[in-house]
Amino acid sequence: MVTKAQYDELKIIEGTLLRAGVACGDRVLALLARTFGDWGQSTAHFEDLMFFCRNAGYRPELAWTCCDYADTLRERDGTGDKVEAGTFLDESPSISSELGMRLLMERVLSRREILGA
Repeated sequence: MVTKAQYDELKIIEGTLLRAGVACGDRVLALLARTFGDWGQSTAHFEDLMFFCRNAGYRPELAWTCCDYADTLRERDGTGDKVEAGTFLDESPSISSELGMRLLMERVLSRREILGA
């Protein structure tokens, strides 16, 4: 189980690319924060990362982030979360299809079925 202390130790990766651009530190931190239920911190990391990816043109990372953010919103299940998650699940397959990211496309389609989107 991820703890807040472990998350705090990893804050140094915020705003960085990991493994030669394979993932961004903010996505890792967003997923960790989600794991221990800090919805505010998780969504803040996702929002920062979405802004960064859109501006930098990091489309593969953006596609993964859309899917992971949608999962987070679905799990949080607050007012409007289902609609917003559906929006991200519409964006992700358009990018992943264009880039040939088959595994992500399959993952997104299964999430859309869960949401009934």
